[in-house]
Amino acid sequence: MQNILKELYYCNLHQDEDMLLNDEEYQQAVNQSRAIETAFLSTLDDAGLELYYRLEIANAKQDSIESAYIYINGFRTGAKIMLACLS
Repeated sequence: MQNILKELYYCNLHQDEDMLLNDEEYQQAVNQSRAIETAFLSTLDDAGLELYYRLEIANAKQDSIESAYIYINGFRTGAKIMLACLS
């Protein structure tokens, strides 16, 4: 228990980002997505490409906000479970 509190204090607790990289189903989905994106981009003119890149930036910002919210909410749920175990 003391180790995890020390890791939390020093901000060393983080999600294991390498987990998905080793998942075969995830890799297949990424490869499929990239192939479709490449085919789609080849059909766009300059104006369409500019609009697509703006959409990608907006989606990345939205994903970042959603991921942070989900992470924080998961932490709160974990804390509620710990409190329930103690009561």
